[in-house]
Amino acid sequence: MVIYAVVPVKRIGVSKRRLSKSLNLQQRKLLAVAMLEDVLKALKSSAIDKILVVSNDQGVRQIAENFGVDFYSPARKGLNAAIEEAWALCMRNKADSVLVLPADIPLVRTKDVDLIVTLGSKQRRIVLVPSRDGGTNALFQCPPHLVHACFGPDSFQRHAMEACSKGVCVKFYYSLSAGLDIDSVEDLNLLLRVENQTKSKQVLSQIKLAKS
Repeated sequence: MVIYAVVPVKRIGVSKRRLSKSLNLQQRKLLAVAMLEDVLKALKSSAIDKILVVSNDQGVRQIAENFGVDFYSPARKGLNAAIEEAWALCMRNKADSVLVLPADIPLVRTKDVDLIVTLGSKQRRIVLVPSRDGGTNALFQCPPHLVHACFGPDSFQRHAMEACSKGVCVKFYYSLSAGLDIDSVEDLNLLLRVENQTKSKQVLSQIKLAKS
């Protein structure tokens, strides 16, 4: 079975604007890059066969190349349109299943990825990982494109409801490491409090030290 991971990444310069009251633009760029690298590191050691980073940022292309993974610049604008375009590419390349894992989940572990893959390894099955605010932190589909990409507010419920309406088996996976996406100051503080060896925590700790 050929398993793809799709990692959508916003332009580094415009990412995480909701953190602008706590981090300046340069600090947000450093954190965004560190989070992407943490996600790619977890995926590289996992059961995933192919990794596709999806972005229109050429700086992100360089990061993907440094990790030895594929890069795709979508023609369509918008997160969900880009993900759907990436799915089509994966299917043309004979993907049997696809995991979408956004680039702002720095605590995700290789163990999380492997457990999600195992949970979703049967045909006509999806695995959803909820975020703390009702979004979707990961979506695994076997085969690809059982449901449409609906990432954004309340996407966890929308993904689950579409799958159920189509008779697709839905499995859920949750862990602190896969459930924390960085969108708020509270998320930043939790990342600092939780014991981990991520580059994101290292960067954020240095930022905090510089402020003190």
